Amino acid sequence: MKKLEFEKSMEEGETRKVYYTSYLRTDFVERSLVLTLKENGTVKEIFLSSYYYGSVEWRNGHGLVEPRLWENEDQAVSPSYLTRRYTVRMANGPATHNHAVDMMIPDVLDNLDNQKLAKTIGSLLDKKKSSKKLDEMIFNPQAV
Repeated sequence: MKKLEFEKSMEEGETRKVYYTSYLRTDFVERSLVLTLKENGTVKEIFLSSYYYGSVEWRNGHGLVEPRLWENEDQAVSPSYLTRRYTVRMANGPATHNHAVDMMIPDVLDNLDNQKLAKTIGSLLDKKKSSKKLDEMIFNPQAV
């Protein structure tokens, strides 16, 4: 099992997105963590995705929102409008808050290569709002 590693950091308008990713193969993401940071370094949003358990987002001021499950194999192959158009497993339906906390979040954070960042992100996910600023060296190991 590969660890999520820093992949890239991109400016998008007034925010910066920082991507940590692990791959099952070169073209298939196993797990991802995407941090969206405001100009002042505070976290605006956190997106976590696990191939095994689904995805969840944390929005500053709202907390955890929209935990989603992936389709199971039967749903993915069943004939429908979507499966005729998209030949991949999709986020099929809502998951519970407990599923996100017990399965999705640990699967991503426990497999992050930067455990200092994992601990910091874990503490943010427990809150609805945070003004904590992330230090450049915590989220970008290539920073000087």
